[in-house]
Amino acid sequence: MSGRGAYYKALYGGGRGRGGTAGGGRGNFSRPPQNVNISPPETMKRARVDDGTYTTAMRDSIALRKMLLERDNRPYPAYRDIEGTWTFPSFTLSVTRVQSDSFAPPTRLRISLSRAQHCWPSQLYSSPIRRIALADWLTRRLASSIKPQNGAGPSQISGGWHGPKGGDFTIDIPGEQVLERTACRFDDASGNITVRLSVNMPARGRSIIGQLAADLMCNQLASHIHRSVIWTRLLEPEATKWVQCVEDQDRLRQLVTDSGLVAFIGNGSVLPRASGASASPMPTSSSGLVPFQSPPSLECKFSLPNLGVVSGMGIPKGITIIVGGGFHGKSTLLEAISNGPSNHTPTSGLNLVVTNERTIPLASEDGRAVTACDISPFIKNLPNKKDTRCFTTSDASGSTSMAASCVEAVELFGGKEGALLIDEDGCAVNFLIRDEKMRQLVKPEFEPFIFKVQSMYRDLGVSTIMVVGGCGDYFHVADLCIKMEHYKASDITQRAKEVAGAYRFDFEEELSPQIQVKSRKVLSSSLLPREGTKVVAKTTHSIQHGDDVSCLLDLSGLVQLSTVSQTRSLACFLPFLAAKRASEWLQLDDVMAYYDAIWHDDDALERLAEAGRADAGALARTNALHVAMSINRLRAARIQQPQD
Repeated sequence: MSGRGAYYKALYGGGRGRGGTAGGGRGNFSRPPQNVNISPPETMKRARVDDGTYTTAMRDSIALRKMLLERDNRPYPAYRDIEGTWTFPSFTLSVTRVQSDSFAPPTRLRISLSRAQHCWPSQLYSSPIRRIALADWLTRRLASSIKPQNGAGPSQISGGWHGPKGGDFTIDIPGEQVLERTACRFDDASGNITVRLSVNMPARGRSIIGQLAADLMCNQLASHIHRSVIWTRLLEPEATKWVQCVEDQDRLRQLVTDSGLVAFIGNGSVLPRASGASASPMPTSSSGLVPFQSPPSLECKFSLPNLGVVSGMGIPKGITIIVGGGFHGKSTLLEAISNGPSNHTPTSGLNLVVTNERTIPLASEDGRAVTACDISPFIKNLPNKKDTRCFTTSDASGSTSMAASCVEAVELFGGKEGALLIDEDGCAVNFLIRDEKMRQLVKPEFEPFIFKVQSMYRDLGVSTIMVVGGCGDYFHVADLCIKMEHYKASDITQRAKEVAGAYRFDFEEELSPQIQVKSRKVLSSSLLPREGTKVVAKTTHSIQHGDDVSCLLDLSGLVQLSTVSQTRSLACFLPFLAAKRASEWLQLDDVMAYYDAIWHDDDALERLAEAGRADAGALARTNALHVAMSINRLRAARIQQPQD
């Protein structure tokens, strides 16, 4: 025997039993005899290509099919021979990583289509926001196409150890927000499309199912790409509407900011969600649904490039309070505003709700870590003479955590205008107010937010939107008061001022210094746990940063994170930055800029995923503010204030 046959017989063995030279078993293959040439034939030798993967000469879809059929009933590791690049008539397939067995993480694929292959009109991806929108739409199309129908496919069969497994494709599925993702991207310069997805290669026990694998990789994959990614005349109208909707949101956000507004809620928007565990809108058929309608005094109009003129409620810069009874829509309105920095799908009900990108929600985070933070504008005279000008703790109280989060937010705004969102229900009351009786009884070591909120806007340009249910003292400092009643908004600013005027309010002279805009530095090497430990996104709001349970990075305060794919990009960025900028003290604003820069470079995104040992097709971009907010909560992070 010569050529391929001798090579694979020597490498994998000729039988199916355990041990010996026959291979098989649990993958403990014996070393081939020394006199057998185990070098692959010349036609099968691999060569390194520029992107770091391996390929072989003249490999096309026909050769891929033949290779998979030849490996029928071979041990599972024989799948590794398909790693590399394969040329199909309408796209190029790169198998970048092959799973080690049927229970391992799935095989990773990268599909590349040139402009001539995907054929989408250039006007649909002529700008950055249009490229993101069209890529998002294509991802959803592909996700719908590869979804198993009626539970079909070997992966749905419960056949035990020896039963068939695998045979299904997976992709990072978008939610209600339109985010920049690695699952599908347009190249800025060339207009080429890159799609990343995964496949569970089919097996029976530990043996390859060659016929199914060939059909999966050569027939089904091509069918999915043709049906979902390549342009057809029938698909263009739906894709165009999607792209235009997202483009309008992006333009609306800019118009709102330029008009001196913090947020805009379009008339007809569906603010309530289907449930507390769902990001989908409440169904239009629901009897309790009340679409949003702006009060006449706050209504404003904007002209969008595609939709035309839209109207809705504009919330101006300054201090805005939202009042009303329980379950009347106060928090629902604030939650919609909180999601406003991100674009949404046309069916989300939130595609006309936009907010300045520099918007940070604040809430109590008992137990969070705080490092080198100047909380002296709010807190002084702590026990043991602890210096609040450079405060560090691994277990902050509710009020202390809010003081730190507030100061950190101002720092991250970098002297630019921004907004804080506060819901009284999730706050430490002693951070918000301190009434006259308490001031007489307790030494004023804590200066509440109500004494700082006006100067923060006046001196720093930081606006506040706050849901108030019991802190009526905020009537005295509010510029605007919105009342939610039966899910309908009304402007009651004048009435709130009249009520406030009937009561005495001693605006206590500020005893503590004003918040200073400081740019702290973090030691890059401190972002990496000890050697060999992965940094893994466990959930949307938690990252495992080390082996110990105490190393869990709690991101519950980052409520604007909407998907674990965003958190995964944060988890990958920590070791990536530590490796690239080893042992450097980096300003947090530079760290944020570095994160944003990665998303303009496809190769950098590949390295980002490698640094976190994550799937390169399962990352989503998040607001760069979240990068610094994550570092601020990392217990291992070494942070220092700038030297005077």
